[in-house]
Amino acid sequence: MEHIMKLYESNFNELKNGSKKREYRLNDNKRSKIKIGDTIRFIKLPNLDEEIVVEVSKIEVFNNWYDCYAKYYEEDFKDSYESVDAVVQDTYDGGYYTKEESEKYGCVVFTIQKLKKQKDKLVIQKIL
Repeated sequence: MEHIMKLYESNFNELKNGSKKREYRLNDNKRSKIKIGDTIRFIKLPNLDEEIVVEVSKIEVFNNWYDCYAKYYEEDFKDSYESVDAVVQDTYDGGYYTKEESEKYGCVVFTIQKLKKQKDKLVIQKIL
């Protein structure tokens, strides 16, 4: 099954150049339906003018952002943040998710791989 998500430009570019291996999201109703082997079509914000399709190879669910970020801090965040607490704080301060949402749903980490052969481009305006 294919899922569609939007992604900010900096993260989109990391995915495009192959340095982004995991996607961190709230484990809400939309994300909890994603299974290993599914594909995610990421569409670049703000212009919705570019997209990349990835396959989900691993899914890990956590109760909170701290545990989620702590597991992959060395690999994914150490170069940009001084601590796991700083990553968590940025999640809230950046307006990505509220503390209430995080407590309600928990979070999920998708290990992803960009497909070598990209699928046909969607007509973005019709689906978003």
